[in-house]
Parts: sequence; C-alpha cells; structure tokens
Amino acid sequence: MKFITTVVGSYPTHKLKNEEDVDPFRKAIEEAVRDQIEAGVQLISDGQVRGDMITLFARKIPGYKIERRPVVVDRIYPPKEGITVEDYLLTKELAGDKADVKGIITGPFTMALGSGVSRESPYRNIMDPELIFDLARVQAEEAKALTRAGAEVIQIDEPAFSLGVDLELGREAVEMIAENIKVPTLHVCGDVAHIFEKLLEIDVSILDHEFTNTRNLDVIEREMIEPYDIRIGYGCVNTKLNEVESVEVIEKRIVEAVKKLGAENIWIDPDCGLRLLSREVAKKKLENMVIASKNVAKMIEEGEL
Repeated sequence: MKFITTVVGSYPTHKLKNEEDVDPFRKAIEEAVRDQIEAGVQLISDGQVRGDMITLFARKIPGYKIERRPVVVDRIYPPKEGITVEDYLLTKELAGDKADVKGIITGPFTMALGSGVSRESPYRNIMDPELIFDLARVQAEEAKALTRAGAEVIQIDEPAFSLGVDLELGREAVEMIAENIKVPTLHVCGDVAHIFEKLLEIDVSILDHEFTNTRNLDVIEREMIEPYDIRIGYGCVNTKLNEVESVEVIEKRIVEAVKKLGAENIWIDPDCGLRLLSREVAKKKLENMVIASKNVAKMIEEGEL
C-alpha cells in the first residue's frame, strides 16, 4: 500500500528578485515547489507565497480595498480571471511528473472574518449572510477556473469553522464551491471535536484536521466516516513547533490513526500551513513525514500492523 502525502498550503519562502524582475514571487514559488518535491511529497501546493490567505484573494476581488487589512467597500463580485490559476499552472509546470498539484481556496467565512466591512458597503457586518454567499460565488468561480486548469484536488480552507460560526450557513457556502471540484477537501484546523459530526454532513471528499495538539482523534471513529465515504486528512506534524519531530514520533502518530480509522481512510499531511517555520525546519518536517508514512505502509504490507 501507499499513503497519499500532501501539504496544507503555505510554505516559508521569501520574495526573491528575478533576473528579468517581471514577477518577484516566481523564484519563491520555485523554491517552495523544489523543497516539497525533494522531500518526497506526492500532492504539493504553490506555497501560497503572495501573501496571507485573506489578502491573497482579496487583492483581486472587486469590492475589496487593501488598507492595513482587506476591507469590503462595495458589492463583492467574481474577478474576470482566476486569482491563483497562474501560480497553479506554474507549479504544475515545475512539478512535471514528479508530483501532483492541489488548488487551494480560502473559504467564505474565513475571508469574511479576516476582513473589515466599511459603512459604504451593502453589507451589515462581516457575518452578513449576503456577504458570505457573495464570497462563496467568487470562490465557486475560482474553483471552476482551477478545475479548467487541471486541478482535481482543491482544498477549501475554513479555520473559522472551529470558532463557533453558523455551520449550517457554512455548509451551504462550502457546497456552493465544492460542487465545482472533482475531489473537494475541507481544511479546518484547531480543535474540531465539538463540531466534527456537523462537518461530516458537508458534501466533500476529504476532511482535513490537525491531530498533534488536539483531542480530534478521540472523537473520530472509523464507523463514523465510512458511511459518508469521507477520508481524513491526518495532520501528524506539529506546525506550531519550529523544531523537527523525529521519524519515530511521526510514525507513532500515523500508527495510532491507522489502528483507529483504517489506513485506507487517511491521507498524511502536516497540521496546518508551514509559513511560520524556518524553511530548513519545514523541509525536514516534510521529509520525516514522508519517510514515516512509507515505514508505516511497509509495516502494514508485512503484517506487522
């Protein structure tokens, strides 16, 4: 057997100057792609090097103005072109046949919570359902653009879901985006033990969570996920710690998940994005994660697990 190994998204590169000085972020993307491939990750990202997960999209969405933070100043509309498609295509070109590439979209609730809303806008506040659905329409178009570019796996990031937002509204918004994706993945970091059963009701293929510093695995059972035909993105590398866990430590985490959820029901990845770590630590964490996943797969093949 072989585990699918992936990343959650962001990677700790820095803006570098090109010789042509056309796109100052191109070399940062090249750096992120190279590190992920050299680490052996199967499903990589572009590193989300152009900014934080909110500004990355808000800078191109009509209705936003970037001040000290993104602020909604007018009606939100989809842009004429995909926001992350060029970086996705560049990553795909750089990866060649060495790795697959996932698309990544920041979810509507997280976009809203990370934004300000001006008095001149047509929205009452950041939790106005009209704003949430307008943002969902924008990101549904982004999903279509990424799909046309070749993305099969597209991750929708909604860390806001663990903070006590309206999950029924959140489900509707996510499904507006997910219906345009072949393999929709929902990433919700933090402790999701209190909302996991609600998350199961969302029509996605993968639910991705962090497991190194939470009680999430305590509340998830194989019998819960299999009726929904959902896989678990199993965050087994601590992205809050700027130190490298050993292969043995990560192996133990994966073994625990295999015993409880079944090897066929999990993908392997870090808890969250790696942006806040040093580049050296981030790469080594990924290397150890991949080695650990291979070791556990070998244990299973040899009947040791």
